[in-house]
Amino acid sequence: MRGYSKKFIFAGLCLIAIFSLIIPVTAQENTEGYAVTCDNGVEFNNGVEILVNSMRAGFTYTATAIGIGDFDPVLAVLDANGQGLCADDTREAQNYTVDLPTSGAVSASSSSSQVLFSQTSGQNMADVSLVVGSVGDTSGEFILMLEGMAATSADGTGDPFSVRLTPGMVNSGVPLTVYMISVTGELDPLIARIDADFNFIYDEDDQQVYCDDSGDASLCWGESTLLNNSFVTRRGSERLGGFAQDAMISIPLEGTELDPDPDFRFINYLMTSYQQSTFGDYVLAFHIGTGGSGGKGQGGTKPTLSTPTPIPQPDNSNSGDTSEGISVACDNGVGFDNGVEIIVNSMRAGFTYTATVIGIGDFDPILAVLDSSGSGLCTDDSREASAYTVDLPTSGFVPSASTSAQILFSQTSGQNMADVSLVVGSVGNTSGQFVLLLEGMAATSADGAGDPFSVRLTPGMVASGVPLTVYMISVTDSLDPLVARIDADFNVMEDTNGNLIACDDAGDADLCWGESAPLGGSYVTRRGSQQLGGFGSDAMLSTPLTGMILDPDQDLRFINYLMSSYQQSTFGDYVLAFHAAIGGAKGNV
Repeated sequence: MRGYSKKFIFAGLCLIAIFSLIIPVTAQENTEGYAVTCDNGVEFNNGVEILVNSMRAGFTYTATAIGIGDFDPVLAVLDANGQGLCADDTREAQNYTVDLPTSGAVSASSSSSQVLFSQTSGQNMADVSLVVGSVGDTSGEFILMLEGMAATSADGTGDPFSVRLTPGMVNSGVPLTVYMISVTGELDPLIARIDADFNFIYDEDDQQVYCDDSGDASLCWGESTLLNNSFVTRRGSERLGGFAQDAMISIPLEGTELDPDPDFRFINYLMTSYQQSTFGDYVLAFHIGTGGSGGKGQGGTKPTLSTPTPIPQPDNSNSGDTSEGISVACDNGVGFDNGVEIIVNSMRAGFTYTATVIGIGDFDPILAVLDSSGSGLCTDDSREASAYTVDLPTSGFVPSASTSAQILFSQTSGQNMADVSLVVGSVGNTSGQFVLLLEGMAATSADGAGDPFSVRLTPGMVASGVPLTVYMISVTDSLDPLVARIDADFNVMEDTNGNLIACDDAGDADLCWGESAPLGGSYVTRRGSQQLGGFGSDAMLSTPLTGMILDPDQDLRFINYLMSSYQQSTFGDYVLAFHAAIGGAKGNV
């Protein structure tokens, strides 16, 4: 890979003034990484350096390091002499989350670190180094965010940055990815890889290594995806969503041969806009891995960047009830008897909906969409669903799989409103867990009390020991979802202690019944492989099933839900996710 070079050379020293309560450091380069020793005794030798070339004086910037998985980052901000300050486990950073294509959803953590700083070298422009390592030099992955940057007409060609490669970064197997996310719609970001003379670098196929609009193969080099369903967190715990015109560049490092001289291991970037025609504030996010001396990094699994192509749905199916679940026989010969049924009560005609089922572990789901007579469509192993992933509190991260199934459908009964059943089973009636997603729903002022759903319990669900959990995730922040468990008369049910079984904001014990967790670091996938991150006001309701005694009459085994908003005061599109399980062929009821 061409274009590794010495960093840009700028005159002058940089003394950094920090406005947080953190610790002075001393630091030096070594062949393995940046070595930092903080005055409080914290130290590391595996530091990854991101150099901000010619940082402007007179402004306050915020650098935040968020570990992925169990990686516990330490952050240092240094001048050209290796002097500065470092921080570990910063309270101001503990609410930061991100959801980016290469990292997936990264939860908030008390181990995140943050430094507020200004460039106070006495010069208008001077270099500043942001260095991330870990106590004990452990392997892992992290996101480094930089807030306070802006593209202006005074920038010349743009804002230059340099990342110094280390053996640990190469050994980690994790690509080096940088994201440029505009704070407002005024800036159309562009990232380019450049040499020390600010020339754009070309790859081996003579393609310029740059990205204008991420996810557009004609405007973005390498692997990328649309960023309008991604987000980062800004200071004050404000979430900044990506825009369709934001940019990312992901550079594979595995197998890269590094120069013996660390000063010739830089990858240089230029942050700008197309022909420097738009301006505005932006946030940078670097996703980086640092491995051991000879192994892979130990960070979280990343979702695929591939984009599926829709294909026609399979033929009609017929269904009937059994004592163990819903029985479905598809026209192609595939069938099951352990089906779990989710009924969309009074589904509106005239709209297209998308149902997707993702198996957890080795569970291979089959999906059927049926009308009230038990006729409809079924599918198994849908190509358009193979890129779907989710990360939810009860399921954890569920990777993409070729066994996922998807059906696009409309309610075509001839009536404005009619019931539709989504039924999930498996070939051979095997046990397992799944997540069923439903896209296309919306909370509107015409909904009456809200959107009612019913889940028919089976002995297999009870025997599985897995709670039945439903998530209501808003597509925009105009909707504040609320999920309630209701009876047949639409009354919100109470538990034995007189508590309403409902959830407004997941993770808030005062507003959410039972076990729940904040959804700010969670996500689901939407059609087109777009990830939809959870918000702090989204809802989840988890119902334990273990030990539940089922009525012999299957029509009296329903758990009923109402999807709405608090006092029906907010409206907007939402996605539903059901996490459920199917037990053995004969459950212990």
